Amino acid sequence: LFLSDNGYLWGEHGLGGKWLLYEESIRVPLILRGPGLPESMRGARPDALALNIDVAPTLLDLAGVPVPPAMDGESLLPLLRGQPYPSREDFFLEHVGVIDVEHPIPDSRGVRSRAWKYIRYVDVEPEVEQLYHLETDPLEANDLVHDPLHAATRQRLRERYDRYVESLRR
Repeated sequence: LFLSDNGYLWGEHGLGGKWLLYEESIRVPLILRGPGLPESMRGARPDALALNIDVAPTLLDLAGVPVPPAMDGESLLPLLRGQPYPSREDFFLEHVGVIDVEHPIPDSRGVRSRAWKYIRYVDVEPEVEQLYHLETDPLEANDLVHDPLHAATRQRLRERYDRYVESLRR
């Protein structure tokens, strides 16, 4: 298993560091090889939303150990075996800002699905939102948050965001 820390901005979006929710900063490399995985999947890059919380259930599943029901995450073993995989529809993103008088970085939260990313900067007045269509704009260069053609998507992701935030308060 090879797993690294999340990415780093090296000038993308005119920024540096790992402080914001752009793809370059949130993505994590994961390479898994071992017994029980078919050769046909060697070098494959499955299209699924996998998270670091999926690593432990996957390793337990590979070892034949039952995954405790209370454990966060999902085993990726079916996906790794090229079998049908009921992957998640989206996930919640969060970065706690950095308090620095000269270079403050705001708290940011969001929702990432296969096709879309919705970001909200929450400790600035007024709050700032961003919306990216990742299928057509993987570099997140075209913010669609104010585009009337995507108002329904923005609203759907706002509501999903609100449900995530509410569930985390419980």
